[in-house]
Amino acid sequence: NGAVGCNLVRKLLEQGSKVTILDDFSQSNTGNLPRHNNLKIVKGDITDKKALSKAFSKSFDYVFHLAARFANELSVKDPLEDLRVNVQGTLQVLLHASKQKPERFLYTSSSSLYGHQENPVMKEDMMPNPSTPYATSKLTAEYYCKSIHELYGMEYSIVRLSNSYGPYDPPGRYRNVIPNFFENAMHERPITITGTGKETRDFTFVEDCTDGIILAATKKRGKNQIFNLGTGKETQIRDIARLILDITGSKSKINHKPMRSFDHVKRRKMDISKAKRMLGYNPSTTIERGLDKTYQWFLTRR
Repeated sequence: NGAVGCNLVRKLLEQGSKVTILDDFSQSNTGNLPRHNNLKIVKGDITDKKALSKAFSKSFDYVFHLAARFANELSVKDPLEDLRVNVQGTLQVLLHASKQKPERFLYTSSSSLYGHQENPVMKEDMMPNPSTPYATSKLTAEYYCKSIHELYGMEYSIVRLSNSYGPYDPPGRYRNVIPNFFENAMHERPITITGTGKETRDFTFVEDCTDGIILAATKKRGKNQIFNLGTGKETQIRDIARLILDITGSKSKINHKPMRSFDHVKRRKMDISKAKRMLGYNPSTTIERGLDKTYQWFLTRR
């Protein structure tokens, strides 16, 4: 029920699906979710057997696993908790799902597992180079998806998301750069960039992420495959800050602080040719349009 989760739930409900959510709401709240007759919410932790048994008390055609302890900085502070939730939790969800043999188990992984590469264009067949416990836990969970498939025959798909942003992504100390920039700009507080601002990321609007997730889970060619989901474009962090200042009409100043010890990636762009070719994935939201839609959501929070 984070930003990607609640947008995915809304899209699935619009498509006429019946949806059950398991979430402990430690990083979100039920207010993000619509009230809907086809929506059932189970409150609990993915490492708790009772909560998992309750959530899996009926059979599902598809299981989407998005729960994770987010993100890099938090994992550096407490790597053991990161391991408990992101690895042990994922394995427990996989084991419960494997008893049902759904049509597909969809795991949302992260572009962070690529780490620093000589080539800034990330391809699925690159050797991962994780530099944080979070990135390591996401990679480990990918291997568990494959292991459970080999043992029990459960079909899976893995998507590696890249810097998703959009409605329902709140600001906060360990949250993403875009909501924090919006929060500061709208309150005329300084916007702080970690690094020079020339660093790039492949920022992906949340609706494009959820489209890719559903395609990966439902398309026959997505079976037991890993897909990058991004836009195939890189944007400098300083350009994000300037666009947000323009959109909000803010007079906030832009400050800089040094890179954190685990920030090794200066540039990142996702190669999405595999998802385009095999799934028909077609991210269409420009960064300007995506930021504008995000701003409209921030205005509703006031």
